Amino acid sequence: MVLDIINAKIISYKKHIQDTAEYKSLFKWDAIKQFQDNWDINAEDFKQMYEDSFSNNVATRLWEGENFYPKEAMFVMLDYDQEKIRGMFRNLLNEEKDLEARIEFFIFDCNTIRNEILNSNPEFTNHYHGDYAMVSIYLSFKYPQKYSIYKYDEFKQFMNAVKSKSIPTEKEISRFFKVMKTINILISKDEELLAIHKKIREINNSFTDDSLLLAQDFYHCSIKLE
Repeated sequence: MVLDIINAKIISYKKHIQDTAEYKSLFKWDAIKQFQDNWDINAEDFKQMYEDSFSNNVATRLWEGENFYPKEAMFVMLDYDQEKIRGMFRNLLNEEKDLEARIEFFIFDCNTIRNEILNSNPEFTNHYHGDYAMVSIYLSFKYPQKYSIYKYDEFKQFMNAVKSKSIPTEKEISRFFKVMKTINILISKDEELLAIHKKIREINNSFTDDSLLLAQDFYHCSIKLE
């Protein structure tokens, strides 16, 4: 990555977040707060807890879009086997285990349950977790200092824009998280930017702790500003 290009984009991003009419990303921090306030792996009614953690009135666009309905699909799988799903999340969010193995096991189990449901519901052909996007939301909402939302097309576009010589492939999600940590370090050198963004979140009553979501929001906004 070319540092001068990134620094120029950081300056543009700092200016952008102060434009209340244009900056539209706070819903992501609202969504983390919603999750943190409601997520309980031991909840008796796991389906209701999942619904409360990913409320439709907070950040629907993250888990519902054109040909993308992971939340609705999860409801179907929860109705089929709530305890199996609970175990899948327990494993996915277990930081004592290898990250890539956790992710692949989660997707494998989603595939297995989908195939079982297909026997009685032939329309349930997609659980929408295979591209890592929703899985990254689970991880980043639970551990916002370690993970970030994964939207590969945007990420790749940004990496090309900053002239990166080594861009992770779509399946190299661990490398993506490492790049996010590097970008976050670069952003964090601008203490004025951090203070401005935190103040905006405080006024909005959003999630105010540090998180790698800032790095994701930075590259997302950088693409839009181009």
